[in-house]
Amino acid sequence: MIGDSDPSECAPRAAYADRLHDPIMQRLKAISFLNLEIGKKIGETLGVNVTDMTAMELLIDARTLTPSQLASQLKVTTAAATQIVDRLERAGHVTRERKAVDRRKIFVAPVEASEARAFALLAPMLDALSGAVSGLDPAERRIIETFLDQVVDIYLQASGPPAPCPEPNEPDDTPSSAL
Repeated sequence: MIGDSDPSECAPRAAYADRLHDPIMQRLKAISFLNLEIGKKIGETLGVNVTDMTAMELLIDARTLTPSQLASQLKVTTAAATQIVDRLERAGHVTRERKAVDRRKIFVAPVEASEARAFALLAPMLDALSGAVSGLDPAERRIIETFLDQVVDIYLQASGPPAPCPEPNEPDDTPSSAL
């Protein structure tokens, strides 16, 4: 309900300044920003916008999705998902297929050539990341895996429905009542 959220959850940036300057927090922020930039770069190379690029990533991971599954994962309407699929199909990045099991359902799948182009752009980064991970000893891996699991959980919680921030209180000219 509006007005029921904790005002500290919507506190101004100044309240978090010390935490935001922590070296680990700075690196997490950089990774988040760079992840968006990499998505934009690949999207530009493939000729798609950021939303369409996100849809392509979901399709590459899942192999096939129905338009309604895609809509659910993108958190858009089915009509918007259909428009996304239409754009991706016109650009040659996805195809619509019917499965032999249920011919009524339409599935969207990434086109191999488009997927190969995206992976070609990512390959140097993925190879470098793989090299960094392979250099870790088992104890380092456990610490990093635990930390990253916590980060993923925090991101999952944050990606849920937003809590409404209370409206700032306007100064009131009427005298406050004494309790």
